[in-house]
Amino acid sequence: MAPPEVTAKSVYVLNADTGQTLYRKGDGKAVRLHSITKLIAAHVLMQRMGGRLSETVTIGPAHLTTGSSAGLRKGDVWTLQDLLYGMLLVSGNDAALAIADYTGRAMLAEEGKKGDPRKRFVREMTQSAVALGASRAKFADPHGLSPANVGTAQEVVLIGASVFRDERVLPFWRCAHRTLEIGGAEARTVTLTSTVEMLGEDRILGAKTGSHLSKNIYNLVAGWRAPNGQTIVAVVLGSADHPARYRDMRAILAALPRDFPELAEPTGGPWIPGPCPEPPAPPPPFRP
Repeated sequence: MAPPEVTAKSVYVLNADTGQTLYRKGDGKAVRLHSITKLIAAHVLMQRMGGRLSETVTIGPAHLTTGSSAGLRKGDVWTLQDLLYGMLLVSGNDAALAIADYTGRAMLAEEGKKGDPRKRFVREMTQSAVALGASRAKFADPHGLSPANVGTAQEVVLIGASVFRDERVLPFWRCAHRTLEIGGAEARTVTLTSTVEMLGEDRILGAKTGSHLSKNIYNLVAGWRAPNGQTIVAVVLGSADHPARYRDMRAILAALPRDFPELAEPTGGPWIPGPCPEPPAPPPPFRP
């Protein structure tokens, strides 16, 4: 079925619990994903390090880069959990690099191999995407700056269908603000405020943007809990501008219960998101 009228060039909406395609628009062409790349990075982190998020990463020059930032500084000590907040809430490219470096290094150690930990992590991103059914998705970095990070709207939906049903990941979108205690030589408190405007809106499980402002590219993927309890994943690629991608998404979500009445049948009581998770103990103090 065609979606309601939206500005996005490509749309794909999936019932992640049944596998039913709800809306579809566009030619299925693979496009640059930009920071939506971080969804599959989060998936790999949880698959490989999900029980070890309290482990700490010492930030070095190789973790600092251009674009959106979580505020990492050389010599900082961040937990993997706090890096994940930095990657998902404020789309920190630096946080994504630190996650990729640490996780890739752990993977190589487990395999008894040597190599570039970042390349190992990125290879795992592509392999994981293929395993989720996103066979045409390709990745060259963990944050989305490379033009080689590409995929279709359908492939983003398939990745989102896993991430937005992963109860380990959902708490990282539950609060639009997060205060972190960062260790290291410049120990300090860092407050992150989400750059994703939909967090906190009714039944939104999580969301991730992907943008290239100078080229007028605006993408958005969101997970939504329907009144009947099922998880819906919606993707808009190539919306007209920044506000339009949110208007597009809200129009799609508003139309779903009308076009698919079974989604509107409530199950149990009202949907109430869980509380913000407690952070792990802060990293140990810096000792030169």
